[in-house]
Amino acid sequence: MTNLLEYLPPVRGKIEAHVPLQNMTYLHVGGDAEVFFEPADSDDLIHFLRKHPAAVPITVLGAGSNVLVRDGGIPGVVIHLGDWFKRIFKEGTTFEVGAGALVANFAENAAQQDVSGFEFLSTIPGTMGGCILMNAGCFGRSIKDILLEMEAVDFQGRMHWMPAQKIGLTYRKSSIPNDWIILRAWVCGSVLASGLVLRCMAELRAARAAYQPTGCYTAGSAFKNPEGKNAWELISAVGLRGARQGRASISEKHANFLLNDDNATAEDLESLGETIRNKVQQKTGIDLEWEIVRLGTRTPTVTDWAQVIGQGSILRGGV
Repeated sequence: MTNLLEYLPPVRGKIEAHVPLQNMTYLHVGGDAEVFFEPADSDDLIHFLRKHPAAVPITVLGAGSNVLVRDGGIPGVVIHLGDWFKRIFKEGTTFEVGAGALVANFAENAAQQDVSGFEFLSTIPGTMGGCILMNAGCFGRSIKDILLEMEAVDFQGRMHWMPAQKIGLTYRKSSIPNDWIILRAWVCGSVLASGLVLRCMAELRAARAAYQPTGCYTAGSAFKNPEGKNAWELISAVGLRGARQGRASISEKHANFLLNDDNATAEDLESLGETIRNKVQQKTGIDLEWEIVRLGTRTPTVTDWAQVIGQGSILRGGV
């Protein structure tokens, strides 16, 4: 079988085959990326997207905070936005934020400059790009409330700009196409007196720690709240709070959190999640929808890229 790297264009960033993803996600489970690509900058990413064979699947991985990578790993290319995509620029109360920036770090940055409106982000462990894709939020606020516009590139290397009102941001959803990679976003806050923003952030963090598990391997809320209901209440009502499967469990503190207790497998966690969904559906008629994004295959796959792409498509060479 041929190495996928042989069929990919030359790049300036980091690109490697068979990179473990287990420690790149908050759940600390999962297999390898067949190829892992961290572009040097946006030009490097655009070049890659325009030149890579269309038959090669692409998966974008952010902070891995609400992701479950299955045990078989992710076939094709996993793209991760590195330091160049974490830059933050400020003009007045408007910020340009790279898609790879952790939103909690951005919130801290804004608070240090006494700009309010972003405090809720300090409790969310994700990147700006990922949070826009799922309209992440808490404490009654979401990305929709602060976003002005965003810039993205699609898998063919074509650039797109979109104002917030065109993105279709609803509860934990957006209308952003699956083959777009968000590059940067513009968000707007307001000015508060010195020190008040940091104080508010500290209060929100304390409030979240009081009712959610901390210091453990978890990906946050496992399921979206059905309209008019709380997922954790439904899970508790069917008697699954604290339930275990393999080395995975449901949190005693918050029943909508799956935990990797002791070297659990991705299969342990996903199977436990499906057990929850099945029992809630049977008892209440409500079909819980996963909030955790599940990626990859349950068992390793081997692809004959020479056959899929064609022998005449080898692209490697000097940059």
